[in-house]
Amino acid sequence: MSIKRRILGPIVFLILIGIIGASWISLAAIRTQNEIQDADSATLRTLQATERAQRITAEIEAQLERFLNFNTVIPPAEIERRHQHFVSTFKSVWEEVAAADGSRRQREMAAAILRHFDAWDREASIALGLIPDTHVPSRSRLDQLSQRIELALVALDQEVRLSAATSNQNAREKYVRHVAFIFISMVAIFVVSGSAFLGFSSHLVVSLTRLAQAMERIRDGDYDAPVRDLGRRDEVGQIARGVAAFSKTLRDLSAAKSRIEHLALHDQLTNLPNRRALQEHLSHCLSERKSPEHRAAVLHVDLDRFKQINDLLGHAAGDEVLRHVARAMTSQITDADMTARVGGDEFVIVLRDTKDESQVEDLALRVIDAVTQPIEIWGEFVNVGASIGIAFVGDTDDDPARILSNADIALYVAKSEGRGRASFYNDATRARFEGNMALLKDLQTGLENGEIIPFFQPQVDGRTGKVLGFEALARWQHPERGMLDPSVFITLAFEHGLGDRLTTTIVSHAIAALVDWRARGLPAPSISVNFSAKQLRDGGLVEFLDDALFEAALQPKDINIEVLESVLFGDGVDPALNTIAQLQARGYKIELDDFGTGHASISNLRRFKVDGVKIDRDFVSGVDQDEEQEMILRTIVDLCRNLGIECLAEGVETEQEMEKLLLLGCNNFQGYGIARPMPQEAVPIWLEGRIDADYALARG
Repeated sequence: MSIKRRILGPIVFLILIGIIGASWISLAAIRTQNEIQDADSATLRTLQATERAQRITAEIEAQLERFLNFNTVIPPAEIERRHQHFVSTFKSVWEEVAAADGSRRQREMAAAILRHFDAWDREASIALGLIPDTHVPSRSRLDQLSQRIELALVALDQEVRLSAATSNQNAREKYVRHVAFIFISMVAIFVVSGSAFLGFSSHLVVSLTRLAQAMERIRDGDYDAPVRDLGRRDEVGQIARGVAAFSKTLRDLSAAKSRIEHLALHDQLTNLPNRRALQEHLSHCLSERKSPEHRAAVLHVDLDRFKQINDLLGHAAGDEVLRHVARAMTSQITDADMTARVGGDEFVIVLRDTKDESQVEDLALRVIDAVTQPIEIWGEFVNVGASIGIAFVGDTDDDPARILSNADIALYVAKSEGRGRASFYNDATRARFEGNMALLKDLQTGLENGEIIPFFQPQVDGRTGKVLGFEALARWQHPERGMLDPSVFITLAFEHGLGDRLTTTIVSHAIAALVDWRARGLPAPSISVNFSAKQLRDGGLVEFLDDALFEAALQPKDINIEVLESVLFGDGVDPALNTIAQLQARGYKIELDDFGTGHASISNLRRFKVDGVKIDRDFVSGVDQDEEQEMILRTIVDLCRNLGIECLAEGVETEQEMEKLLLLGCNNFQGYGIARPMPQEAVPIWLEGRIDADYALARG
């Protein structure tokens, strides 16, 4: 039942009880008043009749007195007539008295009066001679009978008056009893109803109080506050269910808000804080700086070889590597510190309290070691490296963005120094960074202005002196700094997305040079050009080379593709290996550059059957003086001979090195001992000099 009905029901019931009680009291009052009026009317009639009877009796006595005095002569018939007249008048009056409502006593007294009157009438009739009798009543007898009638009439009058008073009193008392009963009944009903209503009100107040308390707790954020009375079928139950639903909605909204806030401040993949959270954390660190001896440090971590894993195994494997790296870095710091992911393979570690650079460097090296541990992905082990740039909070800048920029500059220096190491931000690193950025800007301009050109270093057969080909090596004709070696700008170009443009420029110039030399009739068998693993993974490389050779009317055998040994590291899912296979199928020669410094799989070396390998200069330089180095070099040469692969020694500078290489079975050379890299226009002169000199390194 609803609260409205439970409230209005008792009220309506009490109103009805009040109306009924008032009606009952009014009806009782009217009834009592009517009873009093009826009794008064009957008493009045009785009194009036009694008074008339008394008068008639007095008149009869007076008439009798006159008749008995014999002062006048009255005919007997007149006496009888008058006597009968008074008697009949008395009896008619007395019939009215007898007919009036009265008590039993009154009726008995009226009957006695009538008997007394009849006795008097008989005696009077005898005395008047109206009835013959032998005995005539005396005067005293008649007076006695008359007095008895008067006394009886007086007694009846008194009885009537007393009875009327008693009746009125009884009626009023009855009315009072009725009113009292009704009042007490109504009071009892009101008390019972009021008690029930108070009990209901108390229960309602308790329920509403619980709901109010629950709503206050919900308002204060306690969305799990218990809400009772959910099963009630009245308005309280409806409110309770509404409050519970509202609480659930707020709880869901709060959870959604928390998730949104978490997503806004955390990386979804690793669940680490993101760049926004990092900046807020840095701002907090700046506001809580303790002293110069206790500074916060920012470590910008960038993964090495991560893109290779992404390309080799797919993004799912890359995601797993990122999660593993996140756990590895987090395990090296305290709860007060923070690890955030700010980019694809970039992380930032914030150390809240550091004492000196050595402490930060030790941590950085531990992080690098933790990250470089082998990671098992779907049954295969992969390795990534890490380079770290370090900047202290508040050293020179109080802006979080500038602090992160400083750490990024230090990271740039660390990567340029060979990766897998940590570097601190300071004035020197900033100067180096700014210098590289200026150089990068010049490089972009140089590519547009044709300042990047190839230099060519010959490759010869050490036994016959025959020219086998030339390697195209990039040089930069800087307008201010002069001719720049590739070690100055090659890494810079590839790190900033200029590697493809640079390689395209070198290839185009190299093909044009080869066409020019052959047009002059010079012995220029082929040109070797270096390609990075990234370029080999580009599906458009094969088409680019085919189009370039087609326009120059050259054949694939005229271009040797030099790739680093690390390209063959891994399995056959690498797109670079697929590109190598396509190039080989078209007739391009594939050579491994800097052989011995990477981790080429012997099985892949055999599987792809490269056309040649170029032994790195680290194994060549001083081979005539180091027996251990000679043993290593002999192993490499024997491996190539057994696999049927041509080998060429790089960095050959002395005749002693050439002789040792020939003894070991390595016949092809490239290095300063043959010729330094030269511009395109110098090659014809060098070739003509070679032809005239009849040069040969072979002995016997």
